[in-house]
Amino acid sequence: MKAAVVVHQLGNLISNRSILENLKTELKNLQDQKKRVGINLTLHYEKLQTQSEWLKRVDEILGLGDRFLDDYEGKSTCTNFLLRYKVGKQSRKMQQVISQLIEEGKSHLSTARDYERPESRDDTIEDIMKALKNPSIQAVGVWGLGGIGTTPLAKHIREKAEEQKLFTAVVGIIVTDKPDQEQVQKAIADELGVQLINGESLVKRRNKLRQRIKREQNCLIIIDDTWGELDPQEFDLEEFGVPPGNEHAGCKLLLTSGNMNFIQNLKGASKPKVFQLEALQKEEAQMLFQKMVGGVVEDQASSIVEEIVRSCEGSTSLIYAIAKALKNKGLDALMQLKENTSPTKLLSFCLEQNEELKSLLLLLTIRGRRFINIYSIYIDMWAGVFKNLETADSARKKRDSLISDLKAYGLVVENGKEWVGVDDYIWHTANRMAQQDPRRASMISREWPSEELLKDLHFCNIHLVSDLQVPERLQCPNLKHLLISRENPTIDVPESFFEETKLLKVLDFVSFSRPNLPISFVSLKDLEALSMYQCNFGDITKVCELTNLRMLGLLQSKIQQLPVQIGQLQKLLFLDLRDTYLQVIPPNVLSNLTSLEELYLRNSFCNWKIEMSSSENNASLKELTFLKHLEYIEDLYVPDPQAWPVEMFFRNLRSYTIFIGDGWSRQHDGDHDLKTLKLNLNRRFQSDDGIKKMLKEVQVLHLNTLSGVQNVLNDLECDGFPQLQSLFIQNNDALKCIATGSGNDPLDAFPNLESLSLSILSNLKHICHGGPLTEKSFFKLRVIKVEKCSEMRCLFSKSMINGLPHLATLNVSLCQSIKAIVLVEGAENPPIEFPQLCSLTLQGLPALISFCSSEGSPSSIDTPTLFHDKVSCPNLETMVIFEVSELRTIWNGGYDAENSFWKLKNVNIKYCENLRTVFPVNLSKNLDNLKMLEVTNCSSMTSIFTVMRQDSRIPGLQLSIPMLQINLRNLPKLEYVCVTEGFETLKERFEDEWHAGLPGLSANERIEHGRKMKKYLEEYLNM
Repeated sequence: MKAAVVVHQLGNLISNRSILENLKTELKNLQDQKKRVGINLTLHYEKLQTQSEWLKRVDEILGLGDRFLDDYEGKSTCTNFLLRYKVGKQSRKMQQVISQLIEEGKSHLSTARDYERPESRDDTIEDIMKALKNPSIQAVGVWGLGGIGTTPLAKHIREKAEEQKLFTAVVGIIVTDKPDQEQVQKAIADELGVQLINGESLVKRRNKLRQRIKREQNCLIIIDDTWGELDPQEFDLEEFGVPPGNEHAGCKLLLTSGNMNFIQNLKGASKPKVFQLEALQKEEAQMLFQKMVGGVVEDQASSIVEEIVRSCEGSTSLIYAIAKALKNKGLDALMQLKENTSPTKLLSFCLEQNEELKSLLLLLTIRGRRFINIYSIYIDMWAGVFKNLETADSARKKRDSLISDLKAYGLVVENGKEWVGVDDYIWHTANRMAQQDPRRASMISREWPSEELLKDLHFCNIHLVSDLQVPERLQCPNLKHLLISRENPTIDVPESFFEETKLLKVLDFVSFSRPNLPISFVSLKDLEALSMYQCNFGDITKVCELTNLRMLGLLQSKIQQLPVQIGQLQKLLFLDLRDTYLQVIPPNVLSNLTSLEELYLRNSFCNWKIEMSSSENNASLKELTFLKHLEYIEDLYVPDPQAWPVEMFFRNLRSYTIFIGDGWSRQHDGDHDLKTLKLNLNRRFQSDDGIKKMLKEVQVLHLNTLSGVQNVLNDLECDGFPQLQSLFIQNNDALKCIATGSGNDPLDAFPNLESLSLSILSNLKHICHGGPLTEKSFFKLRVIKVEKCSEMRCLFSKSMINGLPHLATLNVSLCQSIKAIVLVEGAENPPIEFPQLCSLTLQGLPALISFCSSEGSPSSIDTPTLFHDKVSCPNLETMVIFEVSELRTIWNGGYDAENSFWKLKNVNIKYCENLRTVFPVNLSKNLDNLKMLEVTNCSSMTSIFTVMRQDSRIPGLQLSIPMLQINLRNLPKLEYVCVTEGFETLKERFEDEWHAGLPGLSANERIEHGRKMKKYLEEYLNM
């Protein structure tokens, strides 16, 4: 026992480096789990309380872990043995807590069962699901009054459709009364993983999205008109990127709205099958309320419950919120509502324990009935009503925590990752509540309010319209937060407008253009957050006099040059220069922003001073090294590598996106919470110490035109890229190998790599070559994409295959020389298994003769067959084979690998001119999960399914594939759909029609059925 204790304590002493690395990994895993739980918070109120508590505990341990790493990471190898022991022991304890939280978080992830719904909804849900499965119905609509649950219903339908795998892709977008085409296109692109380049025309984006959707065999587009005020003729689906039904019959729509007119007359949509979602009946609403509150409602309180439910006016959103607020609080809490059960009182009661939550809801409400970017809410955090904000990171965490709480109450809805909005019914109720709140909030548009109202305002949204008489001064002495926008450029604010708003903390200008800021602007000495969105103020020097500023956002504003005086903003934590296309930052301005934590530069300044040049016109990158608090840089673009200092290295950055060298898009659409580096360098800069240090810690790496680099791992000397998660390499003529081993020493590299993309590498011969691999090398790799690598003859060696247990997606295209995916030594084919491979795409591979080939084995050359019976892919669901001209068969006739390929759902085969059949006899019997089969333009194809051997007298198999959809086109030699006992060749009877697919069908029609294939063919033979 004592020996075990000693060993454990020695472990704390001697392995601190690895322990801290493990702690980093566990903290990241916990952060990822937190994101998943936050995104999937549901309306199941029996779980929401524990979800919120879990999120708070996670935030505490994440903060503790970050501080721990900051304090001890650099001391892990010091000679103070007592300190090393202490670090190791505390780290291990923390990892245990993190592991417990990650495991506990799994129970908080949303599933279709988490949606707590009234029983009356069950029949409607079942009918909607049936309609979505019906091939003759292109669009389904659900309408009901605001607040009764159309949005949660749409979310539940989506979860069920994904759970049942009815569609290959599901896209959900929530729209408002004034949808922005660019925003809607971005939401669709995010769902589909399509990269939209900043500055692209809306037409180009539309076409890109339409082509992407058309690549899906079947797709569900969910459009939730949250507030039911859309004009159906202004919301044009085709302009947003959704192909019409006559272009893509597999694309279905689910429309939800409070306005039946929107559903029935939506431009670009076929006539839908419409369902009405009724408001809850009194009895059902009361039962739902009581169930969610928990416990038994006593007789003396039953009348209060009845009155509460009546006041909710059928709004499930408010019922959920008030039930959560009352949950398990007993009779006393319920009796507090006895005197007043108005909707505003009920909503106020929900939030009375959390003033910050109430303030955020008021701020969201006055921003209007549309979705709000979480970036704007980040600015709102500095309105003077949110506590404990000392850093930009604390403001972000406060924002995320409060939004999670509002989601937990069902008061806000999400639209993608970056947009939130207030539920329709809740918005109206909160708007009324704002008028009664001591810290009044108001929206001002067509009529200027009385002085009595103005003097009490804390939050205000002013939208200047043409007929609004704007006073000389805004008489709001208590105003903390002001959002001001205008309808047209002729409207302006007077020079003295801000003289009576000296307590203002947050000012948000939208779409203003004038030569200078108003003179009274400099009186806002307490201002902590300033946002100027899509503005053109010419000279912004007055901003530099507001020395209490913490946040400065200039998003999409026209600015040529930052004023020198901006360096006076010593308290500035956050500077957003995105999409300003800034040309000049004077020297020594950035270095004076000594408190800066976050810098955003997308499509902004890139004219960095070249090292050793005599130019004094612009800032040097070296200035950023003086910013000791800088933690985050977004889209730093350095087109000329000579501007990058040799020793430049950001030691304290928690995440960044940095592009060095020209040719890169000036924005990164991936995860901005990772360390991302994109390099286009010549040989000299690859040896710079600063860049080499960054390569050792980078998580996402893009390499383009690396002059002189033949071997990524060896030539870049980066200790095996220990932190790298994603690697993208393109446009390199010199590169021959990604990693090369030597002798018998196992190659130790890429232990955390999850995604590998190789494109246009004309001399690349191997991914990994020479010598064995350690167990950790490439172990986490899940996605591999290889295209236009003309010298590659195979992708993997046998030793590498054994180290890819998690590979889920493999895409190989346009590689002229590839003969096999796996090449093994010897004359026999050994067993090969890809246990997690889910998607396989092989396209444009004219030399490919087999998936797995043995050196010196002639069998695969005699009859080119993709899979021999020792290749197993037990989880493969999608297989795409295009333009693989040498293949004769996909599986050989005797293929009998048990439990392999049985999960196939989607098979798409095109332009394989020598391919003769698809499924052999022993595989055809095990295709119950097959849903979509498309075979087109295969000039030698004679049969699709073989359910008996043609020379056998044994009766054929009964082929049952209940959900199958088939698309057969341009198969001039096709004789059989399936070979089975009792059927003559179909070619004899329908010879003239085979070029059209099947009897009576045109070449482009799809063959859809849900019957056994035998019965299906009988019907045609008995015509």
